[in-house]
Amino acid sequence: GGGGGGGGPGDTHHHHHAPRPLPFLDGLKGRLPELCRQALRPECKRHPWQHQLLGLLAVYCGPSWAAEALCTLLGQAGCPEELSLAAKLHAALSSSVPGLVPATAARCVAHLHSAPDHDARRLLHNLAWLAQEGGEEDGGEGLAAALASHAPQLGRLLPHADAGVSEGAALLLATLPPPPPSSLGPSQLAVLVRAGVSRFFQALRRGGAEGEAAAGEGCSRLLSRLASSSPQALRCVLRQLLSAALHPGSARLFGGVSSSLNAPSSISTPSAISTPGTGDSLLGVNRDIGAAVGFGGLWAVFHAGVIGRGLKPPPGGGQLLPGEAAGNAQRFLGLVGRCCCGGRGLGQREGQVSAEAAQTIALALVEALCPDVTSSELAWPPEELSRGTVERDLQIWGRFQENPLLFGLLRLVALGPPALCYCSVLLRGVLATLLSHWDASRHRLSTASPRHLHASCQLLACMAEGQLLPPALGSMHEIFHLLTPFEVRLLLLGVWAYLRANGPLPQKFTFRPEQGRFYREFVRDADMDKCLAVLHSVLHKNIDRLGHLYGHFQL
Repeated sequence: GGGGGGGGPGDTHHHHHAPRPLPFLDGLKGRLPELCRQALRPECKRHPWQHQLLGLLAVYCGPSWAAEALCTLLGQAGCPEELSLAAKLHAALSSSVPGLVPATAARCVAHLHSAPDHDARRLLHNLAWLAQEGGEEDGGEGLAAALASHAPQLGRLLPHADAGVSEGAALLLATLPPPPPSSLGPSQLAVLVRAGVSRFFQALRRGGAEGEAAAGEGCSRLLSRLASSSPQALRCVLRQLLSAALHPGSARLFGGVSSSLNAPSSISTPSAISTPGTGDSLLGVNRDIGAAVGFGGLWAVFHAGVIGRGLKPPPGGGQLLPGEAAGNAQRFLGLVGRCCCGGRGLGQREGQVSAEAAQTIALALVEALCPDVTSSELAWPPEELSRGTVERDLQIWGRFQENPLLFGLLRLVALGPPALCYCSVLLRGVLATLLSHWDASRHRLSTASPRHLHASCQLLACMAEGQLLPPALGSMHEIFHLLTPFEVRLLLLGVWAYLRANGPLPQKFTFRPEQGRFYREFVRDADMDKCLAVLHSVLHKNIDRLGHLYGHFQL
């Protein structure tokens, strides 16, 4: 009897921790969506027993049910006041349910990929609001950190067919902290960056469509945050952005024209076979089609256009208004600039373009425009030898004319000296083409060639900003519009001679810790007086119009 009496309490203690089945709670297990809808009703705020019932069920059913309950509340809430219920449930369960926030984040991400578009839109916007406005007490900070580890999976929603889902994914990713580099492998980083860049350019193409501005801004913040997380992420973001911007199909977004000569071959696609290029002859295309098919047959399609101007451009494929193109260029260059200023390099100040980021852009530009050129071709050859690279120089000039964004990118590179040195082959190509043009021009004033005049001014301003030219030579472009083509060519020849004698090499720059950037001293440069003599001679010839500027071009 004594042994039995001793075993009774022991057995009771043994079965104390085993969960007892409660039929009432078991019956409510499968009615979670209905329970959440009832708890979110306005009249239920006066009866907190439903909220307490959700907490009781979460403790009884375990962590997975608790995460599902929080995910359902976040997906059904329609305003910040209703979102506070999820925060209260989290506060009540955080001490009794371990790992609740990471499990909720994982459940929300899984639900986003399987939920209908309407539910996914609402859940994304609720998560974005909670991650941005929520604090530590209501789980907002912890949820944002947990969602950041799922950034690659969220990035797959950026190219979603539904614009609202895509916009919500961009807003959510923009509010999350950048994931730690250790949790994001190179392939995952590349997928996320590629999705963000693709969505950013999609927003540029769609212009003023509803939600596109918010989606573009969200992707912009996402990419700038990723770029600031690590040097590898910075290089990946910049390369993906430049690759998309320099694609021939993106030129018209910035006021340029797409070239069929430089466009990648896509002969495998049916549209490339059946659709002629916009630069083809209208008469030639219709003549070829008439000879290839039976006239009047079912597939005899003749194309419209303007005689002498080629085919009619496809719908939505025409040129943008100047204001739209300038806005697109400003948004893109602003994004690239924020990425370059986000990471803190050696001695880099806030808002300053880092030399490493500028060098990444410079190398990417050379690789995109001149893939056959190595980065070792920094020294300038004699001007006579430029005749051997005429074809390459014309190709470089053509790319600059097709995409106005290139000069803006060069100016951005110039802000991080000595990075512009690595663009020597591009600068040589443009300068050599300009020299040939001004040599062949027979106009009385340089203003008769506005495109070449603008390019000449842009080129010298960029080289002066990048400290490849001393201030006296770098400001010559201010008088180009007052000179003849022959005089402009003389001054550009002086620039070539100076760069030939004083090659744009990174070794000539020294780092100043107090300014946090590299600088170049021009006092030891050779042939400075010879180059300025040409400039002074031009000023003397036009003393009646340019005499008051003589003092501006002194050493």
